[in-house]
Amino acid sequence: MNAMKNSICEALHELKIFQDILTDYPNKYFGNLLSKIIDINTIPFSLITMSGGHMSQFDMEEDFETSYFRIESVDRTKGHVVISLLRPLDLEGNITNSRGHLFRLEKTDKIKTIDVSLISAVQPLTIELLKRNIIIEPKW
Repeated sequence: MNAMKNSICEALHELKIFQDILTDYPNKYFGNLLSKIIDINTIPFSLITMSGGHMSQFDMEEDFETSYFRIESVDRTKGHVVISLLRPLDLEGNITNSRGHLFRLEKTDKIKTIDVSLISAVQPLTIELLKRNIIIEPKW
């Protein structure tokens, strides 16, 4: 595996570890207090393609396109990552592809496997977007 592909896999693996700590890390004395305090179980991110644009994925079944994902697993030996699609919604609950109108991300059960050789960078949501109180709602 080339160095860039390996770096992308490592970055996504680290993101997965951090996400798991937020959601599944039981403290000896306080249980899952961390996840209860911050009320989050997803670290939303975008993937940047080799051409420099945001990778988007389309779900034909529910008819939406998104550039926002949740990490599900990383296979560092094969260079594949499994992501779930986050449905981008505006303030009124309509699907939006505009970062300026993004208000909420909704988890879905839509899963995609991506070859990391198609990716040049991983971009977690910016602090400015996170400060806007974006809500990631569970699908289930």
